[in-house]
Amino acid sequence: MKLLSVKKDASYLYIVTDEGTRQQSLRWKGVRELEEKCRALVGQEITHTTSGTWSPDKWFQDVSPVISKKETIEIGLPFPTDLKFDKQTSLRIFGPPGTGKTDTLIREVIKAIEEGVSPSHIGYLAFTNVAADEAIERILEVNGHEGVEGFQGFSTLHSLATKIGGAEGGDVTTADHLNKFDPLITIRDEWMIAGEAKVAKRPDHPILNAYSYLLNTLKGDLDGGENCISKREGDKSLPLLSKYFGLDEDVIFRSFYDYANRYWQAYLSYKKKNNLVDFNDVILNVVKDSFSDCRIPSFELLIVDEAQDLSNLQWQFVEKLRSKAKKTIVAGDDDQAILAGFGASPERFREFKTTDNDLTLNESHRLPKKIKQYVDDFVEANQDGFKGHKVKKWTSNPKAKTEGEVEYQKPTKVIKNGKEVEEMVWLTTWDLINVLKKDYENDWLVMAPTKATGTMLSDSLSNLNVPHYIHRKSCLDPGDPKKCIKIQTVHTSKGMGAKNVAYVLQSRGDWYMSQDVKLTYVAITRAKERLLMIREKLF
Repeated sequence: MKLLSVKKDASYLYIVTDEGTRQQSLRWKGVRELEEKCRALVGQEITHTTSGTWSPDKWFQDVSPVISKKETIEIGLPFPTDLKFDKQTSLRIFGPPGTGKTDTLIREVIKAIEEGVSPSHIGYLAFTNVAADEAIERILEVNGHEGVEGFQGFSTLHSLATKIGGAEGGDVTTADHLNKFDPLITIRDEWMIAGEAKVAKRPDHPILNAYSYLLNTLKGDLDGGENCISKREGDKSLPLLSKYFGLDEDVIFRSFYDYANRYWQAYLSYKKKNNLVDFNDVILNVVKDSFSDCRIPSFELLIVDEAQDLSNLQWQFVEKLRSKAKKTIVAGDDDQAILAGFGASPERFREFKTTDNDLTLNESHRLPKKIKQYVDDFVEANQDGFKGHKVKKWTSNPKAKTEGEVEYQKPTKVIKNGKEVEEMVWLTTWDLINVLKKDYENDWLVMAPTKATGTMLSDSLSNLNVPHYIHRKSCLDPGDPKKCIKIQTVHTSKGMGAKNVAYVLQSRGDWYMSQDVKLTYVAITRAKERLLMIREKLF
């Protein structure tokens, strides 16, 4: 039963539950402690007991929170939950492109370990588990700590929420579960590291994506309405809902938001019936007031990386963690906040209250002089796209071997007024293909906003027998990822750098997505020596 409220009158203490009201005499000697216990459990599932011949349908003598079988692993939590600190501090780090943000965070961890802090007392929350694993590897290389034991706090927010019981006894939803609910849900294989068989399964369905966005942004309710689903998502949803409900598309179209909400409710019912939780659920569960504070870790050092890409929902979890941590560091760069369309809230990163002054890393180890100047000119020309952002002063790489080069146009001869003249035109994808064909053994990162454009480039290179990686998957055995062509989306290229970089706008989808100037900013700040800007003539 769920404890809804606690009341009392002149004679009795009452607990109001979803299964009725129970009472206890105020003259009972333990009633004061019982009242405090009950008030602490409001909103939680409970069990209650009586003694002797007292009917449990009317009376209660004790209450206890319901703990599921799977949640009984509480005794085995791999990090502390009961540490108390006399002083708590917090710091925000702004890390512009290539300024060594990750290096700075790793040094903080190594310093803490050298000062005697156990790795199990450190929380390092990265955007992907791959990034968390890489952090552990780098720490082990420097620190000499044997094995990865004790580094359980190095993970994503979702993984940490699951470890502390965010599943609440449920099974985490798998691709098979989703397929049984609706075979039309796409499950994408996403290769996490170029050349390594680390693959993540990503479910994709426009209705589920839309409601996930609402959950993460904490906007509106989930009872349907035009604020829930954009026209673009709606266009993609129409044939899927038609097949799911077995109705003509025109029938779905006339009551689209009603059917979208029916689909969402069917998904919720399916999860409840099968005791399933998804990625959103584990975070929703741990941020509830009723979630036991005894399960929230008390880290001596808490680090949250790529904090500009956290959603409002995830920030609620971070605040819970911060409330029990000795030292909290949030790190990121609001200029590189390219996940707002997925629910990220860079505003929360900028507004995060800290005890210490902000630290801005001010020297890039990646961008040479001319490419940095190109980036500065781009920001100056697109100030509206960076409105409200933290103004950061940072310099190019003082140790760069060259000043770098930016190429975006080429001369071509055309006939005007009966005369042959030379004019400059944009570099095209065919120009890029010709460059890559001759230089495929060099370090190249080729990016586009959309996955489809990357696939198109891959097909062209494959037809020419040019080895490369496409979305981190090997094609024609390219070998060392540091000495070959890598084709990816901009979103999956954050944090990376390459000697040669190409940014490609080939389709309407690319052009549409590039209207977010921060996406272009992320792309052009990957280059260490050479930057090619590729743009087809778009209508």
